[in-house]
Amino acid sequence: MSAQFRKLYRSMKIVLYIVGSLVALALVAILIVSFMLGSIVKKAVNHAGPQITQTSVVLENAKISPFSGKGTLKGLTVGNPAGWTTPRAFYLGEISIDIEPGSITKDTIVINSIIINEPEITFETKITTSNLQDLLKNIQKSSESSGSTSPQPQPSGGDTKPAEPGKEVKLEVKSFRLEKAKVIVAGGGTSVPVEIPAIVMENLGTREGGLTPEQLATAVIKEISVQVGQYAGKKAVEKGLLDKAGKELNKLLK
Repeated sequence: MSAQFRKLYRSMKIVLYIVGSLVALALVAILIVSFMLGSIVKKAVNHAGPQITQTSVVLENAKISPFSGKGTLKGLTVGNPAGWTTPRAFYLGEISIDIEPGSITKDTIVINSIIINEPEITFETKITTSNLQDLLKNIQKSSESSGSTSPQPQPSGGDTKPAEPGKEVKLEVKSFRLEKAKVIVAGGGTSVPVEIPAIVMENLGTREGGLTPEQLATAVIKEISVQVGQYAGKKAVEKGLLDKAGKELNKLLK
């Protein structure tokens, strides 16, 4: 082996080492960024959720790729408003989400699709109202009181300059789908299962240029409440879960 060839061989090895190290660092960076984005989403849901619904909201885990925008949210539990006996209104085991990657850092985040498969929904009724309707009222009150801007962090240390008001991040959902829901109708100490068809909503916030989290939650919960109420109310009457199922109930479920 000539001296020139040995030098070329050593140079190639050095280049390969450098390339390998860069690839390894890139992979580590991807994993860190992916973990951080999922962690940010989890913290945001667990922090903002209770403020929006005025109930307990817990998201167990979130994994979203900052590059493809696709990911899953797992173990989302939404508790019932005060005054209801069942422990929760919703349990969403897994939510598949597809975000437009380029919109993540913009004022309006575009979500291509949200798919919720086999959610567990509890519909508890007291003739003139239900837990889902009370939950919707809480969200609407939160939307009215939150205003159009989000609170900004206060300056720390000796900096006394007031923070500039910022725009609240808005959401646009091109496709929302809830399918194979497991609905439990509860009332009078009894509960029965009910099947409902898939709930599909499209272009949420498209015409408005995006919706606030409260507005989006209101639109989704309202549609779910109507759909569940129509089927669950009929089942409640059939099974005798209601002591009184007259005109008031019929008006409620229309």
